[in-house]
Amino acid sequence: MQPWRDRFLLFYMMRVPIIFLVILGVVLPLAFQSSMFHGVADLNLWQVFEAAFLGSLLVSSTITTSFLVLLYGLERADGWKDRPAANERVTTWSILSLYGFGSVCWLRFLWSIFQFMQQAGRVESGLLSGFLLCASFGLLAAMLVVFIFFVIALRLAKPEDDEAMEVFAYPLILVIRRLIGGDWVRSIKNAQLPFARPKSSQPQPRQPWIIRQLVKLGPGYATKATDGNPSVMHSGFRFAGFVVLIFLLCYAYSGQITFWHLRSLDEWSLGGAPNNVLNYLLMFFILWNCLLSGLTFFVDRFRIPALAALGAVLLLISFLGSSDHVFPTVNRPTPAPVLLTPQQWFQLSPDSVVVVAAAGGGIQSAAWTSKVMCGLRADLQAQGFQNSVRAISGVSGGSVGALFYLRCLEPFPPNDPPEIRARDSSLGAVAWGLTHPDLRRIFVPGPATSWASADRGWALERSILKSAHFATPWQRLAEDRPGWPVMLFNSTDALTGDPVVFTNSDFPSAGRTASSATHSLHNFLDQARKENKDVMVTTAARMSAAFPYVSPEARPMDVLGGVHLGDGGYFDNSGVFALSEWLKEAAINSDSLGTQSRGANRRILILQLDAFPDNKPPNQQPTEKWYYQFYSPLNTMLNVRSEGQLVRDEAAGKDLQELLKASGYDTGWMLLRYQPTAVILHDIHFDCPKDPPLSWHLTPVEQRCIDQGWSNIQAKSEAEIARFLKGDLHFEKGECEPGQSGIPPGLYERFCPAISAGPKP
Repeated sequence: MQPWRDRFLLFYMMRVPIIFLVILGVVLPLAFQSSMFHGVADLNLWQVFEAAFLGSLLVSSTITTSFLVLLYGLERADGWKDRPAANERVTTWSILSLYGFGSVCWLRFLWSIFQFMQQAGRVESGLLSGFLLCASFGLLAAMLVVFIFFVIALRLAKPEDDEAMEVFAYPLILVIRRLIGGDWVRSIKNAQLPFARPKSSQPQPRQPWIIRQLVKLGPGYATKATDGNPSVMHSGFRFAGFVVLIFLLCYAYSGQITFWHLRSLDEWSLGGAPNNVLNYLLMFFILWNCLLSGLTFFVDRFRIPALAALGAVLLLISFLGSSDHVFPTVNRPTPAPVLLTPQQWFQLSPDSVVVVAAAGGGIQSAAWTSKVMCGLRADLQAQGFQNSVRAISGVSGGSVGALFYLRCLEPFPPNDPPEIRARDSSLGAVAWGLTHPDLRRIFVPGPATSWASADRGWALERSILKSAHFATPWQRLAEDRPGWPVMLFNSTDALTGDPVVFTNSDFPSAGRTASSATHSLHNFLDQARKENKDVMVTTAARMSAAFPYVSPEARPMDVLGGVHLGDGGYFDNSGVFALSEWLKEAAINSDSLGTQSRGANRRILILQLDAFPDNKPPNQQPTEKWYYQFYSPLNTMLNVRSEGQLVRDEAAGKDLQELLKASGYDTGWMLLRYQPTAVILHDIHFDCPKDPPLSWHLTPVEQRCIDQGWSNIQAKSEAEIARFLKGDLHFEKGECEPGQSGIPPGLYERFCPAISAGPKP
């Protein structure tokens, strides 16, 4: 039974590298098809080379850590005993199994990338041959790096213990020698290779201090001390320590390079933001494979769960300093600009007023919102669309799309419109923030370094700012910008769940009656102006788009009593709530206008933008298993946050129209919804996805689908809006009823005449 016990023990001690191989070959291919990790595998050929290279290094790191367990695991678990030579402790079967399993996972990983690239529309001629060539070069580059490490490690090996290096440097050749016999490998190993340490009979120099301390860790790390022979660290750990040190330096350098690039305001180079998420993920996995493998090797001797030990250490570290997330604030100018109330904004509006609610949904919503709004502005410029848009209420990705609409109000190159830049991937920036500054704040909290305020939310904001490339990058929210509408960037108070709005309007107005003594709609600037603080417009849009886990919930910097704010979609994912409250103050609850004259010659169009199709749910749900109850509550909350709010939005829209009608306004409500069809890309037919991504990356097919979705409803919607702006659109009672004919899919209308209207224009 002892051999079987030893095998199970070694397999258990290798659980970390085996798990990371499963992540590479199973988990990542499945994640590529999910909404949260959507776009991670949408690569160009150079990025295929990088993925193959880093994937190979991940496989190599898992095999190296597994070899350490096979060499010294039993010694660590059971103490010093007489054991075979190090190169005899690793069996031929174990070597072949590790390399075979690692190769299968690596190939499955790359194949899933190739499949996704085809689905994403990267179907240029020669894709397969180019993919295979880049993947092969990535593998060869990784093998070269590993070989260089092995040669240098031979130089670091102790002569009396260097038989262990045969396992690291010549595993496959070792298998061949065992199969066909012969000592020729041993003769090669003992030859004077480049950088190899020559054997000498002279006494060895005193070991460095750090190695002497590691030797004290006990069995598994060093030889047993005997009379006249001090304990010597195993050569395998010398090699592993050297490799980890080099990797940490490369890891830190790559993170610093990206930090410098994000901090610069120079726009992205031709082709947009890089999608290097896989680079950060694979380097992150290599790092954690080394850290967790080292931790399990140490604590397994004491029969302590590795994750429990890690959690206890990180909990203690958290008390050493702050690791909270903050978003930056800026000082308000002196004298501070006076913000107009909703009533004042409305009084300065033309007779035809357009207000917009842009729903959330990641980069899909950002691209759809900017495409529709910038398209309407360009095509209806003569009809005064820009001046008629008085308020835009955005949530999450809709807020980012509204930000790019503001960029459309500035001059821009004709061949580089802002709505195209709204599609730039920000997924790589978020991945960098998660795997570098956010990881650093876990292990090293508190220091006031240049990275102190950097996190994945900051990286997302900088990526958006670089893509937008405003003529004036630093624009405060509470500034009087000619031509800008009222911006309502919706967020959520993480402490109370109340809605919070970042706005350049004095809204909600002072003295407004709250729904209760403690809960109401809050204006962020009401709290910030007490400290004479403001935020940048890009910061407001980013805080509205703090999608769960993708961006952190942060509190304002230098604002006393500031609370953490989360994504606006927690409270209302459509933006209709804040917009309706603004309209009530602007057009209904105004004390400066008489009841009968308030709506005279005035028309209001509520334009709702939704970037996700109205998918019909299944007729019935299949019978579930017992484990359904574990994830069903979370799934229900997510559905209520997205699809379930559509019912409330429709009811709220009808109620708002009734209030406006009663106040004497002709009202229109238009829903411009992305409705997927099919597109042709590189002469190949692609069906548009019915479940668009929730991440910050769009594939070429998805970008083309957005263009096609707008093209399907552009002519009809622009004609209706143009008539509304001219005052030629007659509001009839029958148009309030659903079921109109002749409306293309994706466009929904409801026009209602005023109940107590004043004279018609």
